[in-house]
Amino acid sequence: MAHAYYALPLRLDQIVQQQAHPTCSLPASIAQHLYLVITTHFNESRFDPQFGCSLWEEDFSVQVGSRWKDDIRQSIEESVKTYEKRLTSVQVRVELADQELQGTPKNHRVKRRLSIWIDGLITRTNERFVFQRSIYLAPLSTD
Repeated sequence: MAHAYYALPLRLDQIVQQQAHPTCSLPASIAQHLYLVITTHFNESRFDPQFGCSLWEEDFSVQVGSRWKDDIRQSIEESVKTYEKRLTSVQVRVELADQELQGTPKNHRVKRRLSIWIDGLITRTNERFVFQRSIYLAPLSTD
């Protein structure tokens, strides 16, 4: 079955009513789960307080130094290795850059953008898997 995974967001009302719920492929399911891991802060999940990563705690303490990026990278990598068992050989890379956001001609804003790459192998198929997302910091938002 090529699409045996439920797509996010979960619609439990459809499942309970025995209606068809949207499904997705294995790589899409992994990508959705990784996005959930990196956008969840510690103690947000009532069932597992360790689910998530430290990005939320570090959001307003954005520093340009490599120590800050290493801490974030390590937190994401540890969480992915712990909570996404469908991947092996996980490697995480992060880059921090300033990006000018277009507004009105008189109102240009510059925000810090954290780009995250997660590479690994899908355990079941031994296929290469690449995930990339960018997140704007202070306050945290996605593009």
